[in-house]
Amino acid sequence: MKKSFIIILAFLFVFAVFFSYAATWNADKPAVGNQIAEDIPDIEENFQELHDIIVAITDGTPGTTEPADFAVKILGYTERASFSYAGTSSIYIGAGAYEVDGKLARWDSQLTEACTGLGSTAFHYIYLDHSEITDGTAITATEITNSGVAPTWSASKHGWYNGSDRCIFAVRTNAVPQIIKFYYSAGFYVFDEAISSYYGAPDDTWTDVGLHGPGFAKRFHIRSYLQTDDAGAMAARWRVNGSSGDGSGSLGRTTTTDDSDITTTAVTDSSQKIEVRWITTYTGSIGIYTEGWYMPEGM
Repeated sequence: MKKSFIIILAFLFVFAVFFSYAATWNADKPAVGNQIAEDIPDIEENFQELHDIIVAITDGTPGTTEPADFAVKILGYTERASFSYAGTSSIYIGAGAYEVDGKLARWDSQLTEACTGLGSTAFHYIYLDHSEITDGTAITATEITNSGVAPTWSASKHGWYNGSDRCIFAVRTNAVPQIIKFYYSAGFYVFDEAISSYYGAPDDTWTDVGLHGPGFAKRFHIRSYLQTDDAGAMAARWRVNGSSGDGSGSLGRTTTTDDSDITTTAVTDSSQKIEVRWITTYTGSIGIYTEGWYMPEGM
């Protein structure tokens, strides 16, 4: 981004120099020369304003060492942090910046969030606590909290919120309860071990399958295991719950003697369900396992 602004600065400098030269060159043409000369102070003033804006965006607010608020306090602004497993009750959160209901929350180093009040076998949501944030000041783990309450999408705030607190991530617990180990990269969360979501023999009837993800997730990475009935080759499909189509994607295909085991991406409805079936009458079983989920837009 800095390179683009440097190019703009160079262009504006050349533009200003050109008009300064034009004023001198037109000295023997009073009408034109005088008009240009009168315009030069305005041009220089505008140039200075643009210069200040560019400096603020690239290097921070002029006269301070803080980043420019207007550069990052855009409604819904997100510099998504990285996330990683730290232990059975904590996670690491890499540097990031988010607009939180009119405030700027930013931090420039890795934070450790100790999650409290964890419930059993449930998703817990990581929030930026609006009431604790001092606008424009680097936050610490104190301004980050967790809750068992899922966020909802706020169109007016351009983010996932619970009240004025903005959700930035989620973790899942086991029965103990402890945070289940996970891996994360570029908006993709992967369970250390896939979670069984369905195992049965649906025949050729569309059958609901609920996937395992936080309340905001609608895109999942799943494993599909198809068990042959030794009577012939057969394919299975999935579709979004409530669809009336013939299927959105393949779940694989068995042979007469061999099972099928593949991974694929699936999209659910708001209830986080898909539907599965064999493409025609078949007695083999289908197993669906949730391997991970994807962060939604606005998070």
